[in-house]
Amino acid sequence: MKQIYELAAKFSHALRLFTILALAILGVILTFLLFTEIFSLIPLMLAGNTDHVIFEILDRVIVFFLFFSFITMIIAALKHHGHIAVDFLLSLGIMALIRGLIAAHGQPYEILTSSLAILLLIIGMVTLKHFMK
Repeated sequence: MKQIYELAAKFSHALRLFTILALAILGVILTFLLFTEIFSLIPLMLAGNTDHVIFEILDRVIVFFLFFSFITMIIAALKHHGHIAVDFLLSLGIMALIRGLIAAHGQPYEILTSSLAILLLIIGMVTLKHFMK
């Protein structure tokens, strides 16, 4: 029985190392994508000032901050050995939905559903903070 526990502990340790390595690789890939997004913004900013270009810039900036929030989440997970706090995930979800709300470009149903999702996440965060004291 002791050998089974030792084998399970070794397997658990190997999986934890694999998870941390996968997170690190994902962080490097997302950092590369973040910089490519920055470089793709430069020609758009030099282009003419039309509505299409402004919406394209807005979409690219939102994608940039999405990559940035994913990198932040990966850094937080690596600092805590693969674990992320629930309130951190809720706040990332709220920020991502707000970014989507900004990029909705006037579609009423999408604005309504994003607003309701933000409200539910905020209620969940307040409930979590209240009961986790």
